[in-house]
Amino acid sequence: MEPQWWVDWRGNAVDGRKHGGIKATLFLYVLAVLRSCPSSANLTIVAYFHRIMHLDIVTSSSAITYLVGFVSFFAVLMNFISGAYIQRTTAIFVFGPLAVLGYMLLALQAHLPSLHPPDCEIIKEPNNCETTEGWNLTLLLLSLLMFAVGEGCMNACIPFLGGDQFNNDDPNETQLKGMFLSWLKFANSLGALIGLIFLVWIENNVGWTIGFAISAVLVLVGLFVAASGLPFYRTKKPNGSPRKRILQVLVSSSKKRQAATVDVIELQEIGAADCIDGEDKPNSEITGTTEVDELTKAIIRMLPIFISCLLIYLPFTLLRTLTIQVGSTMDKGIGTIQISSASLIAIPTAFHMFMQPCYKWILTPLLKRFTGHTHAITPLQSIGAASACGIAAACLATLVETRRLTVAEQHGLSSTGAAVPMSVLWLVMQFFLLSIMDAASFTGLIEFIKNESSPEMKLIAPAVQSILAGIAAWLACAFIHLVNRATKYGNNGRGWLDGANFNRARLDRFFLLLAAFELVALINYAFWARRYANKQRSSAVGLVETDQETR
Repeated sequence: MEPQWWVDWRGNAVDGRKHGGIKATLFLYVLAVLRSCPSSANLTIVAYFHRIMHLDIVTSSSAITYLVGFVSFFAVLMNFISGAYIQRTTAIFVFGPLAVLGYMLLALQAHLPSLHPPDCEIIKEPNNCETTEGWNLTLLLLSLLMFAVGEGCMNACIPFLGGDQFNNDDPNETQLKGMFLSWLKFANSLGALIGLIFLVWIENNVGWTIGFAISAVLVLVGLFVAASGLPFYRTKKPNGSPRKRILQVLVSSSKKRQAATVDVIELQEIGAADCIDGEDKPNSEITGTTEVDELTKAIIRMLPIFISCLLIYLPFTLLRTLTIQVGSTMDKGIGTIQISSASLIAIPTAFHMFMQPCYKWILTPLLKRFTGHTHAITPLQSIGAASACGIAAACLATLVETRRLTVAEQHGLSSTGAAVPMSVLWLVMQFFLLSIMDAASFTGLIEFIKNESSPEMKLIAPAVQSILAGIAAWLACAFIHLVNRATKYGNNGRGWLDGANFNRARLDRFFLLLAAFELVALINYAFWARRYANKQRSSAVGLVETDQETR
């Protein structure tokens, strides 16, 4: 018998023989592939900002960091809303089309000359190009905001909707749910690979109008395919507003000591728990002071790790965005083929996608023998390794950029901003390191929350990760502006990243600063991670001794 809080998309009771299971997830796989294809190609949109919209280095990089932050923010918001107020299917098909509308507005702006600045070779004449401003800039930001809402919604709801198709009380279905998540990861990687190879090539060689239009069509087709699976989906019944529980926590926490202050992560936890628990149960209400204490203690205990991860994440978006921009000034020819710098990310993406089975079946068992840990290495070790990769990527970026600037000066290209005769393949290793940093840090944080927190908080581990990633992206935007303003003093009023000429910018110094920042972040993280591990170890020993005394 199916749990009574499961319903179909019309709100009726589900039939276990018709609804849910593997057949329902097939439609979601198609949506995942078609959604991630243009989403990954958006990595090169920074080139669109620079070459077509004529935004300078700081502004174009800031636009990308803002976009990443808003996608993460709306993913958290949709985690909170879907399930509490509306079904996840409703959320996908109401907010998902906004991504299509965002791509259509981008295509329209790229096509109509009146909506973007006059054509100008900004790479060759970086000081003579008219920049985007006024209504045209507002339209650009509006299209990006629409995309962020739709993308954040689909990013948040697809995994949860897929998980709803399996019953956690059935061991066989629990195993199938794990397989679904693995195949969903593969589908996202496959879509990203296609987008980075083909869609990026179309945008850079055929035209941005065609590229954005294809992106809109792909997402629209994905939504239509997912909509055709509505008769087979089962989802959790919306269980009303979580405001009552939030107010109970606020009132209860206000009576506690100052350390029991409720933060946004706690409120998000309550909303997500309501979303997934399904129906209101008497014991789910946070009315007891003991439960409030446990919740606040768990958050306060993990808060230093969260803040440390925030500092670790901060350089990531800047490193990736600026590396893609630098690649646009390098020799992109490989024989007779012209390849975009963003397409180089396809190499580590394909490597990770095809090495996943090898990692799961060969490398993980070998590491288990040496470490004795269930997941080969602990989540905290995974985050630390990700930070080390970030340091290596920033140091390598410094060396490559130093060489690029030297070559530009030798060929007299510093003032013109023309392409530097240096192969874009120099950037491949940086993208490898950044992809490892991306996967290891985010996965490590999610596993850390799941292993160290209550069952309710485990449900919002992806939401916490999205919150930290979004805040880190916004802080990165403030960071690049602050550095550029600070470096104007004593440098004839010119900051490291002023203007649109990459051959005159001092990205080598900025990359070195990011490496130093990441090193400090790693040292800070290592301190708090070791302290947290020691406390957990001491607590475990104390529990064992107490249990022995009781016996």
